[in-house]
Amino acid sequence: MGTIIQTYQLTKKFKEQEVIKPLDFSVKKGEICALIGKNGAGKSTLFKILSGQIMPTAGEFQLFGKSGKEMDQAKKRMGFIIEAPVFFPDFTAIQNLEYFRLQRGVVEKKRIYEVLEIVGLENQKRKRFRDYSMGMKQRLGIALCLLSNPDCLVLDEPINGLDAEGIMEIRHLLKKLNQEKQITIFISSHILTELEQLATRYVFIKNGVIVDDLSKESLEAKSKKQILLSVSDPAKSSQILERTFADIQFKVLPNQVITIQNHVESSGEINRLLVDQGVVVKEFRIEALNLEEYFLGLVEEISHD
Repeated sequence: MGTIIQTYQLTKKFKEQEVIKPLDFSVKKGEICALIGKNGAGKSTLFKILSGQIMPTAGEFQLFGKSGKEMDQAKKRMGFIIEAPVFFPDFTAIQNLEYFRLQRGVVEKKRIYEVLEIVGLENQKRKRFRDYSMGMKQRLGIALCLLSNPDCLVLDEPINGLDAEGIMEIRHLLKKLNQEKQITIFISSHILTELEQLATRYVFIKNGVIVDDLSKESLEAKSKKQILLSVSDPAKSSQILERTFADIQFKVLPNQVITIQNHVESSGEINRLLVDQGVVVKEFRIEALNLEEYFLGLVEEISHD
């Protein structure tokens, strides 16, 4: 698998503050890599260095294995949304993209219609940009990124400010670009739950340092599931559970709630068992520790060092 982005001891200081501490990091071809961190963790700074908006203080990086003079060629294979692109409010999508096509020297005019179809805006020919919903504006931003047929998209907080429907649209679009067009995606957000359903890899950043780097599989293993029960008689329920499962791990919480950490696959049996023994089960659900909780745990752990 080829490497698209590679950094070597990449560092950025603003005055005395080191916003990116020496960073060795790579994004591989085909990944949807999520960079996750609180605001101010260094996400946008890293993206701005990669796009050439700001220069690193030390270290270097390569795009598609190229650096130095060859970097300009490599950049043409990248599409960046670092800040919301500035579109003309009175222009339609086609007029806006035609302006940028000419400005960026994209040869074929038909590419405009192709990208509008890819992002699902082909039926909005007459609508002016100012009448777009937030989700449509983001999709046009991605269409602009796609004009030059890039192999990799770098998207800084593209779902920020979107409603649930807008987030879902962008998520489906990015998955489609990754799976059908084989576009590698490097995306940042502080809304973790959204990236949980999108990314194939999760990189957690705090104060300019990568504190964890997980594949989707490792994350799922860490996001252990548990059973949560609300019962009429916690004491009786505890006895039944201990009698039936020798190695059961559970906690009795306030408000007659019990959480069971293992035997999740026997959830139906556990529910039936309690009901058969006369326990009223008011609530029964399986919940996973989500990415948000995992990340908060990670950040807290680090700040206690």
